[in-house]
Amino acid sequence: ISSFTSSEDLKTHIEGPHKKKKKFPCSYCSSSFTQSGSLKIHIDGVHKKIKKFHCSYCSRSFSLSGSLKLHIEGVHKKIKKFQCSDCPSSFTFSGNLKKHIEGVHEKIKKYKCNYCSSSFTRSGNLKTHIESVHEKIKKYQCTHCSRSFTRSGHLKTHIEGVHEKIKKYSCSKCSSSFTQSGGLKTHIESVHEKIKKFQCSHCSSSFTNSGNLKTHIEGVHEKIKKYQCSYCSSYFTQSGGLKTHIKSVHEKIKKFKCSDCSSSFSQKAHLKIHIETVHEKIKKFQCGSCFSTFAQLGGLQLHHKTHHK
Repeated sequence: ISSFTSSEDLKTHIEGPHKKKKKFPCSYCSSSFTQSGSLKIHIDGVHKKIKKFHCSYCSRSFSLSGSLKLHIEGVHKKIKKFQCSDCPSSFTFSGNLKKHIEGVHEKIKKYKCNYCSSSFTRSGNLKTHIESVHEKIKKYQCTHCSRSFTRSGHLKTHIEGVHEKIKKYSCSKCSSSFTQSGGLKTHIESVHEKIKKFQCSHCSSSFTNSGNLKTHIEGVHEKIKKYQCSYCSSYFTQSGGLKTHIKSVHEKIKKFKCSDCSSSFSQKAHLKIHIETVHEKIKKFQCGSCFSTFAQLGGLQLHHKTHHK
């Protein structure tokens, strides 16, 4: 029986006469094996891709028995034996644990985009980024309409908000609810916080949302009248102006009623003028040539023609 004075001597002894020689080299690669059976398994599984180990739970098959074992434990039995040392997460495969640690804890973004400077912790995220941002591939088709999206999350939000009318984002300050988080954010900023972050480049006006700014620029500065009346040739810069026009001119709707008499008006401004001139007797139009005052501009103009012409 051999005995040794140190662990190094023992290691040298084992690597000498007791070390198993790998006399079965692979003809496809540089690997070598101590047994012919191991060489055969290697060639069948790695080079010939022979999958003789079949899963009894599904139609998958594998070239190595170890791969089949991992598949059954991870996919079918849901055994998560790979525990993360930094958090409670556990995984079925060591590769998934490695990706988790690199991406979540070490923040390693080794998957870099060839089109821009973006980088990602997972290859799947990089693939999604390229397809949606650079290639503009919209592979997620809505089954309710013709819309399609680059991401499954965007499709889900679309279906819930547009077709199912699910309003899961509720305002904590009032009873309003919204289909998207962005809608809730805009609501809080514009209605409750009165934040007007959209500044007009033509004047000092500012607005709570981009839509109102666009309407302002088109109507006030560009004088774009894109709302046409279907009854006549009139055009308006805002939809509200068109609506008021139709109700007052064509439908003759007079919803603004005077509380002092039976008169009614199609516009609120007309009711205000009526109350000031008829009931309150306010004469705010003064003649510049004499001390006469009038309730309406028309009265002042007539006075000028007849007395100061």
